[in-house]
Amino acid sequence: MDLPTGKMNGEYYRKKIEENTGVLDGVKSRLRIIPFLKLLFFAAGVSLAVAAFRSEWDGTAGFAVAALSFVIFFLLCKRDELYLHKRAYHEALNDVYAGEISFLNGDYRPFDDGERFIDRKHPYSYDMDVFGENSIYHMMNRTVTPEAASVLAEKLSSIPDSGEEIAARQESLAELSRMEGFRHRFMAVCKGFDGEGGDCARISADGGNSNSLLTSKAGLVLICISITLSLASGLLARLGGVPWSLPASLFVMQLFVPMIFAKELNRIGADMGFLHKNTLIHARLLDVVYNETFDAGRNREVKEKLFGVHNSREALRELSSLLKKFDQRHNAYILVLLNGFFLRDLFLLRRFYRWKEAYLHHIRSWIGALAEMEARVSQATYMFNLPGFTRPVIAEDADALIDASGLGHPFIPEEKRVDNDIRIGKRIFLIVTGANMAGKSTFLRTVGANYILAVNGMNVCASKFVFSLFNLFSSMRNTDDLSSGTSYFKAELERMRELIRYCRSHRHTLIILDELLKGTNSRDKLDGSILFLKKMTELPVTGIIATHDLALAELENELPALFQNSCFEISLSEEEQYSYKIQRGVSRNLNATFLLQVILSEEL
Repeated sequence: MDLPTGKMNGEYYRKKIEENTGVLDGVKSRLRIIPFLKLLFFAAGVSLAVAAFRSEWDGTAGFAVAALSFVIFFLLCKRDELYLHKRAYHEALNDVYAGEISFLNGDYRPFDDGERFIDRKHPYSYDMDVFGENSIYHMMNRTVTPEAASVLAEKLSSIPDSGEEIAARQESLAELSRMEGFRHRFMAVCKGFDGEGGDCARISADGGNSNSLLTSKAGLVLICISITLSLASGLLARLGGVPWSLPASLFVMQLFVPMIFAKELNRIGADMGFLHKNTLIHARLLDVVYNETFDAGRNREVKEKLFGVHNSREALRELSSLLKKFDQRHNAYILVLLNGFFLRDLFLLRRFYRWKEAYLHHIRSWIGALAEMEARVSQATYMFNLPGFTRPVIAEDADALIDASGLGHPFIPEEKRVDNDIRIGKRIFLIVTGANMAGKSTFLRTVGANYILAVNGMNVCASKFVFSLFNLFSSMRNTDDLSSGTSYFKAELERMRELIRYCRSHRHTLIILDELLKGTNSRDKLDGSILFLKKMTELPVTGIIATHDLALAELENELPALFQNSCFEISLSEEEQYSYKIQRGVSRNLNATFLLQVILSEEL
């Protein structure tokens, strides 16, 4: 479909809700009818069977019609289960669409904000608002499973090693962003995951060790001999050939034989009870991926990992069947009858151990592949919702780290955003001056946030964004820590120590700093800042440094090949006017005294 050139509105998703609600209403209407039909055919089957047994009419015909009624009843039960799944799916699909409308309205509450991933020591994620409320993660995240949440968090917290990796990510996400139907189906199925249900991969860790006798051919022969003797003795007793005490004894013996394995059965059954629902969801996700064709190499790799030599669909379907059978063990009547006649628990254990031997080493890989796809679906949905963003261009070994036009902060709505053009040359330190609230810190985060999007293969908030690959380190939010006796100034120094060590051990790094050495006096701050920046020029570093200290801008006069001045200027008259546009030079107007005078005149 044709999308608007700017930020997408919610009309697309509202139409989707309208279409899906029509389908949902049809499913609900069928669900209202089926229970009455089930009751009707069950009652008919019972009545016909009783009437035939009493020979009120031809018994053969009566039993045949009764059997047909029960067959229809069981078919209706299956149909009822199918429509229940359909209802849950279409309700989840409406939740998906409603969540995207909330996103477009600037409300991210339907999504996990990733607060648990906040790391104040990370090179850049804390300063760049990667995690937490109204963060990059919060806006982008559509994951439900903990595995996928961790995959997405890892992507946003790391820089790839090569431009080829970024290009592969771009290709993968561009393809998924065009596959609206696939993404919506995938997210709707994911809505069914139970956060309390545990991890399907627990089976591989806690499944128990197989019993060699039980799983051997000899064990199978012994089990079959026991069942044959038990059933044959029952038949002979019915014909009067042996006393009923013999089949009764064999029944009791077979009932108690599985108790030898009771501990193992109970442990596996308990684990599987937690996993039943989530395993069914994994199986449905596999169906969604299996029925889709991918052209992008990375997306094809995920599908190959899932359906290559060892087919994950078959494995999880078999596991799902096993889970149902273990769940049936909670019914005492079924447990007694099936064990007493057929040693069912032993067959369950044999089947589970065969499954485990065949698929144990692949289950984590499959869940990891689904988590990777779930994370990509989140990223691609974010891209789809913001069609006005631009695909960045990777320029290996370029003279500039970033060359951008119309660069804006991805958090700020288009109607409020002020975009800038910026070129950040390699090994250049950009000194950014400006008044309070003029836009310095926002600009620093604009550069960092868009670079994080770019290296993850995503579109950026710019009309042009050409970049080369580099590492990122920022220092913008140092805080004191009274509990550990760490002062603000000490926290600053520790962050600078981390920065130096990082830059020494990594390839070229862009450092983003907001007001160096805030925790000391003006003269000491200036001298220390100059000393630090001159030393940093000896390392493979480019820098953007925001400062209120206009004296720091004199470094351009001293070392013009290394330092450049830019500023955010304001206009002071009866009211302040902020342009939020970056320009060459040093800021002339400061506003702290002006704003204080305004407050004093109003309050005193």
